[in-house]
Amino acid sequence: MRDSSPESRTRNLPSQPDPMTLGLMTKYWITGEVKTRLGVDIGMERAAKLHRRFVSHLCRTLATAADRRVVSLSPEGRLDQFARDLAEWDLQTAWRVTLQGTGDLGERMRVWFQLHLDAGETSCQRAVLIGADCPTVGPDDIAAAGELLNDNDVVLGPAADGGYYLIGIRGPWPVDRSPLDKLFLDIPWSSKNVLSATRERLGSAGLSHAELELREDIDTVNELNRFRKSIQSPDHPLAELASDISRIVGDRMPSKGCTQ
Repeated sequence: MRDSSPESRTRNLPSQPDPMTLGLMTKYWITGEVKTRLGVDIGMERAAKLHRRFVSHLCRTLATAADRRVVSLSPEGRLDQFARDLAEWDLQTAWRVTLQGTGDLGERMRVWFQLHLDAGETSCQRAVLIGADCPTVGPDDIAAAGELLNDNDVVLGPAADGGYYLIGIRGPWPVDRSPLDKLFLDIPWSSKNVLSATRERLGSAGLSHAELELREDIDTVNELNRFRKSIQSPDHPLAELASDISRIVGDRMPSKGCTQ
């Protein structure tokens, strides 16, 4: 029987990098059901179109990242439509589409990791999961997360709002009830305490972790304004995305309070 204690997970490091799965967990862009905080200021239809553009951007940008790529989608009724969208973007061979399942965000994430780290394809794997709120995530970030998982149990991409835009775990997922479960159960999701609570759970479980650079999710009009300003130069790698944002929401948007 394989020893899957936290100590053994740190001690028995793989000599060669294991295959890595990248997951993009997202909702389909149904008006009024995605980016609602942003939609209050720019309109729900525009917010849904912006979410669609972020998803298509990430799918295209990360089309060759990791060894295999999976979109974890909700709701169930949009699975076939999303597969058609991937074909429209000519990305049908780059991504596989699966359903998120039920439960709160933490439970859906836990099940995703357990599934992909207990697939029986290798004795030890790496899995990285992102959302669609941080369009600046690129192939280099996924590669960096994978490198960090060679020497750590968990990698986090901290977000400026107190959450995280990326989480990666090195497998295998233990057979018995895992300390990894605690990273996803009873976490105050959608609060500024997600990252701090996750760090605390990592420490109490004796799991090693590393972190990528701080990034900002795009959930509010001020965050969107800052993002647009940062990529508006014509020679910026994301200049095309900046142009599409302007096409969707217009050249001028309202702001709330201080945008710095």
